[in-house]
Amino acid sequence: MEFPKTGQQCTIDDCKQLDFLPFTCNYCGDIFCKNHFHVTCHKCCKVIDNEADGTEKLTHFVCTKDECSEKSPVEMPCVKCKKHFCLIHRHHGCLELSTEQKLSELKKWEKPKQEFVNAKTVADKEIAKNLKKSQNSAMANKVRLMRLKSKSCGNNGIPADERCYFLVYYPINGSTKSSESSKGVFVSTYWSIGKVIDTIADLLKVPNNNNNTNAIKLRLFDYSTGNIVEDQMDTNLGKVIEAKTLFNGQDVILEYSNEKIIDCNLY
Repeated sequence: MEFPKTGQQCTIDDCKQLDFLPFTCNYCGDIFCKNHFHVTCHKCCKVIDNEADGTEKLTHFVCTKDECSEKSPVEMPCVKCKKHFCLIHRHHGCLELSTEQKLSELKKWEKPKQEFVNAKTVADKEIAKNLKKSQNSAMANKVRLMRLKSKSCGNNGIPADERCYFLVYYPINGSTKSSESSKGVFVSTYWSIGKVIDTIADLLKVPNNNNNTNAIKLRLFDYSTGNIVEDQMDTNLGKVIEAKTLFNGQDVILEYSNEKIIDCNLY
């Protein structure tokens, strides 16, 4: 299949071959294919005329390749070394990288490759560490929950599958003093946060003035962060657990505060 707009056709009438890399004769200026580019092949009229009147001698370009005596009237210089080579030796390795250049390029690629390997190793170790920590944390939570179940108090009328256990730390801002720093309790996952706080206050015998508009309210806070568990008293405990703000067996702080965070290091 030929592409008329690509390349040029050989000037020879009996050839007319479409050549993508045509040769231009230095003497007559016509276009020829690789089979007719030599002046003897297309019987260059300019060379014949010049030779006849003796005004000009034909110039031949000898291939630079060692042990090659191929001559050509058309110079085909290498784009890099600018030396002339015949068609057979036009790919003479001049454009190929030297051993030193190859090693240099290889080193350029080796550095980011090694950096990637090092970063991946660190990331893999961190992932494995976090996974192990997560697994250990989940196991620790199960063990803590089992211990809480054996020593927690609550309403025995709550079905076992509805119970949610907490280790509750006593408030330090009120006037109530206790010989214990914390106590295990269980409540129902179907209760609101307000009812959960009221029930825990009764179990710990802590004064509760949440119904008093002007009083500082009792709130539940996360023991590890000091953040309030939920500030909306009508929110269902089960929804808070589903949102993973709380989990069954968690340590919490019961404290008098209208703030959303307290200093958990005090407990």
